[in-house]
Amino acid sequence: MPELDQQQSELSHYKAFVMQGDNMMPAVSNGDYVVADLSQRFIRSGDIYVVEYQNSIIVCRVLLDNTEVSLIFDASEHKLVEHIQAINIIGRVVEIKTLEQEQ
Repeated sequence: MPELDQQQSELSHYKAFVMQGDNMMPAVSNGDYVVADLSQRFIRSGDIYVVEYQNSIIVCRVLLDNTEVSLIFDASEHKLVEHIQAINIIGRVVEIKTLEQEQ
């Protein structure tokens, strides 16, 4: 079954996270699932990433300017500006899923 092994290998590059908080609304809401491609650790300025920052895992938009990065939270005017070595890119968000709540 080589096909199955190849599919499992491809899936190992992805990880889902549950968004906690509303600081990325309207793009990502509290409780949404974000799927990150763990192989995409290079920064495409303006894209949404899962980032390790100061011992926390956060979801934010990342802007790159030479050796500095701005961590942008869509629902807030506040942004963090850090040296690129102060963060660890876990992966680029490639899918956002809102699960319908059962009624």
